[in-house]
Amino acid sequence: MAATFPAQEDDLFSRNLQKRYNGLVMVRKRAIRGKGAWYWYHLEPILFQNQDTGTAKAVKLRCGLCSALFSASNPSRTATEHLRRGSCPNFRHPEVNYNGIGPKSTKHNLLALPPPLAPLAMVPAFCSSEPVFPSQPDKPQLTQSQIDTAFDLLSEWFYESCGHVSFSTLDHPKFKAFLNHLGLPCINRSYITGAKLDAKYEEIMVQTKSKLQDAMFFQLSTDGWGKGKKRNNSDFPDDFASISLNLPNGSTLFHKVLFLNTNSPSSDYIKDILWSTIIETSGYDVFRCAGIVADVGNINNIVLQELETRHHWMVIITCQSTALHKLLRDFSKDLPLFTTTASICLKIIQKFESHHYNGLNICLTRRPYSSLDQASAKISAVENVARLFHKFGHSFTEKVIPIDPSDRALSDVVQESKFWKDLDCFANLISIIRDLLQEIKEDRLCLGQCLPLWKELKSRITGWCSRFEMDEKPVMELVNRRFAKNYHAAWAASYVLDPLFLVEDSCGRYLPPFKFLTPEQEKDVVKTITRLTRDEEAHIALMELMKWRTEGLDPVYARAVQAKERDPISGKMRVVNPRGNRLIWETYLSEFKVLRRVAARLVFLQATATKLNWNQSFLSLVSSKRQSNETIERAQKVLFVSLHQRFERDDFSDEEEKDSELSSCENGMSLDQCLVKENSLKAKEAKERVYMEYTKIHRSKRQKDNLMMNLLMIWGLIK
Repeated sequence: MAATFPAQEDDLFSRNLQKRYNGLVMVRKRAIRGKGAWYWYHLEPILFQNQDTGTAKAVKLRCGLCSALFSASNPSRTATEHLRRGSCPNFRHPEVNYNGIGPKSTKHNLLALPPPLAPLAMVPAFCSSEPVFPSQPDKPQLTQSQIDTAFDLLSEWFYESCGHVSFSTLDHPKFKAFLNHLGLPCINRSYITGAKLDAKYEEIMVQTKSKLQDAMFFQLSTDGWGKGKKRNNSDFPDDFASISLNLPNGSTLFHKVLFLNTNSPSSDYIKDILWSTIIETSGYDVFRCAGIVADVGNINNIVLQELETRHHWMVIITCQSTALHKLLRDFSKDLPLFTTTASICLKIIQKFESHHYNGLNICLTRRPYSSLDQASAKISAVENVARLFHKFGHSFTEKVIPIDPSDRALSDVVQESKFWKDLDCFANLISIIRDLLQEIKEDRLCLGQCLPLWKELKSRITGWCSRFEMDEKPVMELVNRRFAKNYHAAWAASYVLDPLFLVEDSCGRYLPPFKFLTPEQEKDVVKTITRLTRDEEAHIALMELMKWRTEGLDPVYARAVQAKERDPISGKMRVVNPRGNRLIWETYLSEFKVLRRVAARLVFLQATATKLNWNQSFLSLVSSKRQSNETIERAQKVLFVSLHQRFERDDFSDEEEKDSELSSCENGMSLDQCLVKENSLKAKEAKERVYMEYTKIHRSKRQKDNLMMNLLMIWGLIK
């Protein structure tokens, strides 16, 4: 019995070696495609096997330039000792790599830039007026496969950038020189915008249609209607709307962007567009469309109600992110104390933006207040002043605000503690809404989560009122009014049918949470289920609903569906299988013949519309009337490919916001540090003026010596 343990240990050791080898091979393949370290082009994993048993015996790294073998325990150290320090006779100067565009192995590797110039290399020779440069190395010799791979990656990068990187960059002399230095031929613009784009577009179209055909049903998501944006440039579209498709497996497919002729589309126009899109995407099987989630503005909400009344099998709701934004605007308009505080904050920001301390402007939200409506400007002003006060404390009010003695009214207000207390109060209220919006964005709010969302919002606002001693009645009136405007009967039905919200009773049964519904909401459950079923099956669905209400779900399956784990990135508890609630209805709960079909369609519906951030210059190109039809068609294909890639990555962020975040790296500076920075800039300018004076004055040697002594004294004082 004891003899079997060494055999088991050898087998385990062999399997670990095999896993190590497979992992190294995978890392090397990724590096060759441009997603790894440079040294993998020269180091190759080798697996040594036992000749008798065929099991793995050792894993080594072999240098492709000199065939030397090394331990595979630390590839980075091997590369440093063997390649960087000159141990390999066939490799030199590996300081710079080119992310997978160079050859895997060559006798004389020239993938890197030449070594730094020696100090004497730049000294002018006695017989020449120009510096002496060392000889330039030859260009890398690339295979056709490597060139094709490099251009494929370059093309995809251009497509995904979608206007942030101009296609005219391909014709820039510096870019051509860069490609030439890498050993790549010059690339023609027509290569990326021609057949390459057509092939990529057709490939994505085939994938999209295949995914849509495999889905039993889908939800239409649309955003951008009726925003009423005014453009100064006549070439820019008055408005645009995006349409995407939510699938039961949790993925989202981009469908198209609509460029409207007006910023106030008519109700009939919106209905025609949405219905034609449903017919187009469903293949004339319109019953596959389970519903629509839309952000169509207050005026066009009646459009959704008319569509739902006409097509009983669909659930058409408004976006909950938009509802919370509107609630925040309600607070800014209808709470008098909020309005007063925000007006003072607007004055503070106007004075602050005109201040000469450029180092402090990084703390502000970079949006021109002239481009915002009144409610948005108030909210942004409160956030900015609260951020400034949080960072700089009372030194902010002492050194920045009282700079204009003529405005005594503003100075008196900011010296009172009541203003800062009110500011803290409403900044916390804004933060409550912002936090909920961020949670909605991260978790992708489903239809059944709408009631718990508004319940959580009311709970947080109640705590806020208690903390800041605010009258709860007017605040909750605004919340209830906004809740009533956005409430849909399907919220309650999805809430009680979703296994994620089952509640364990004293007997250990997991039952739907009917006890948390109001009597009106219980009636809405019955109305919704009756509307979503055929007339001849309605009574069956109601009987199955009673069974679901009394029996619920098996505890084992209920706990499996509701199982959660901690997200390693955010630290929040998240459901292990987000699609388990729908799969339970489709597989396990087979005794509910009619109710299962209704529940499966309800629990997957999203409650927020997918909001995309656009590159404005590219949109103006797509919709410009001055461009040819061929140019517009190409631009629309690039837009489709770009958005498809972003949906696959689940990335809907704005590149301009990312750039602004990079420019805000100095947010941690205190006010004193900013003042020191301003003074150092002035000192630097003074030093430069000293040097300029010295170079302009031509005097005798003694005068120059005296001037130099004076300049050195000035320099010491400045320093």
